[in-house]
Amino acid sequence: MKYRIADMTSPEVGRALEARPTVLIPVGSTEVLGNHGPTGADHFVASEIADRIGETLGVLVTPAIPFGDAQELASWPGTITIRHDVLKELYLDICTSLVRHGATRLIFLNTHMINLRAIDYCGRALRRQDIAVAQVDWWRAAFRASADLIEGEHYPYAHGGEVITSVVMAVRPDLVDLAKAVAEEPKSALAFHAQHLPTSGGPFYTYPDFRDYCESGAWGDPSHATAEKGIAIVGRAVSQISAFIASFEQQVLSK
Repeated sequence: MKYRIADMTSPEVGRALEARPTVLIPVGSTEVLGNHGPTGADHFVASEIADRIGETLGVLVTPAIPFGDAQELASWPGTITIRHDVLKELYLDICTSLVRHGATRLIFLNTHMINLRAIDYCGRALRRQDIAVAQVDWWRAAFRASADLIEGEHYPYAHGGEVITSVVMAVRPDLVDLAKAVAEEPKSALAFHAQHLPTSGGPFYTYPDFRDYCESGAWGDPSHATAEKGIAIVGRAVSQISAFIASFEQQVLSK
């Protein structure tokens, strides 16, 4: 059964939406991942995970959006960042197009945390139009699924650390070179800012740049990363996300 919208004819998409008006929208980023990982890691992962969910559940999947709000990483070559106001309108236009043709439930599969803000905007705006929107924060789901697999002690959940590198190795092993990895200790500012990010729960917030954290565009020790570990993490997280989506589809909207 086809599930990728880009692989289908227009009539096929129309019929699929009539049968099941749920669409998964994978969104990522193009950004530095230290010296050892590809700049396309986030959108490679977004596309692969979305495909697995689409195949598992039979829900429609849009092409992955490879760019996001990455201004905190913009100092490193290869990082491409989209302004927040532009990004939120892009997301909203994509959703509006899908709604126009019958979608009533939209799920963002987000592999870049800072995109959360733009997706929040879309979810709130579309709910006013009786459209249900949900968001999956992929890396948090992956971190939850990896707790018993961690071997390293130095920031395994860091940007470019053990967990993220393992997942990227599971998806694109040809693009990860652990021989080039830098086991970087984060700067002391990380301990302060980590308590005060907009996702930390408050009440105090700061807005650091990644240069405040590291020199290489990553920190932690990825030496314990393996493709096998990544495969296990992906499998667990996809199962959990699929269960969430199935439950989300059953929720009744008040009108």
